[in-house]
Amino acid sequence: MKKNTLKRQVAESIREIVFGLEDSLVSTLGAITGIAVGTQSTYIVILSGLVLIAAEGMSMAAGSYLSSKSSYDADKQLHKEDGKSYDDHFVYPIRSAFVMGIFYFIGGFVPLMPYFFTTVKNAMIPSIVITAITLFMVGVWASGFTKRSPFKSGAEMAGVSLAAAFVGYIIGMAVSSYFGVTVTI
Repeated sequence: MKKNTLKRQVAESIREIVFGLEDSLVSTLGAITGIAVGTQSTYIVILSGLVLIAAEGMSMAAGSYLSSKSSYDADKQLHKEDGKSYDDHFVYPIRSAFVMGIFYFIGGFVPLMPYFFTTVKNAMIPSIVITAITLFMVGVWASGFTKRSPFKSGAEMAGVSLAAAFVGYIIGMAVSSYFGVTVTI
């Protein structure tokens, strides 16, 4: 019988932890950066960020539950059809949903936090930098479970994620330019 240690539980939930954090960091950063550039309004950035984190966090948790449950049911059915027993110790749909939701909520506040303390103009760069550092640290942390190079894992996580988040910035710049909103960064 396998020991159910905290490390084992974390390893079994690594997908939800990394996916929840990474997706939340990237989507929140991309959205609020685009909104910040396009509106120059702290109120709108914070409101949008909170709505995004709440709605997307619940959506990600629901998606994690439904996909985990579907995967479990499909695997169980395939084993049944093959006449094999099914060991379901890795599939916990409710735990998957809970972990995904919690880590999505946590990650979403990282890029949003600077906007609570200063103006849009002064919050944008710290938001991007703090998010990049956090993404790098998530990659380094995950490497402890995957046995990949910590630096490569961190750099890959930060690089790929920030490239995706850059799209929000570009859209914010384009829309603000189209509507003649002066952008000061």
